[in-house]
Amino acid sequence: MAIRKTDAIVLKTMPFRSSSLIVTLFSRDYGKIRGLAKGVRLERETRGALYELCTRLEVVYYEKTRSDLHLLTEGFLEESYEPMRTQLESIAYASYFCELVDETTEVHDAHPQLFELLDFAFRYLSSIPAERVARLFEIKLLREIGWLPYLDNCVQCSQGGLESGYFSARQGALICPKCAGGFPDARPLQREALAAMRYYAGHELEDCLRHGMGSQTEAELKVFMGRFFAERLLRPLKSKQFIEKIKPVMAK
Repeated sequence: MAIRKTDAIVLKTMPFRSSSLIVTLFSRDYGKIRGLAKGVRLERETRGALYELCTRLEVVYYEKTRSDLHLLTEGFLEESYEPMRTQLESIAYASYFCELVDETTEVHDAHPQLFELLDFAFRYLSSIPAERVARLFEIKLLREIGWLPYLDNCVQCSQGGLESGYFSARQGALICPKCAGGFPDARPLQREALAAMRYYAGHELEDCLRHGMGSQTEAELKVFMGRFFAERLLRPLKSKQFIEKIKPVMAK
């Protein structure tokens, strides 16, 4: 068994027997990894706290060759993102980001940019509106894993220069007005929303946060991203359902 050391963020945990945890992490160097942390549930005040959801740590583990469940031997806390944890909304969105990464990535498929994206989102959730961070996170995630919708030309006739049009979640692509009738699920995509998607896809994270966006555009992007992920994922995300459940409470 090889010994590995890497920075990682906790995506989820699951109890194993009476004293241990199965931990899913997203690492900087090796992508998503699953590891068994023995005895940590008996050491809640010491090692157990390391494996809280959304915690960033340095882990040492033995990599098994015949299984994707490795043995976690050491963990060192790097960042707990305490400001984020003071607000229910921020915690809910952080959980959504973790579940989204878990559902859209395979084990041992390295994506260093996704590790950085998680870290970035957790750091800004306490100071930037969560919905804006969510749209940026979703689009950057889609670009990194190769799922980004085709937004350059009409996917049917290749017409270019489109500043608005229609969007088909099923096709994952932009469609011009002339071709939209052939796609029953195509919905109008306004100029501002299309421009925002293109900008988020092509610019650095910090620049995207400074990019202005109206509330109507944010609402439109939320609907389109929701439809797109519903087409791609095999099941509804529990974290997203929880966010919608607490929205009325957060609005008060």
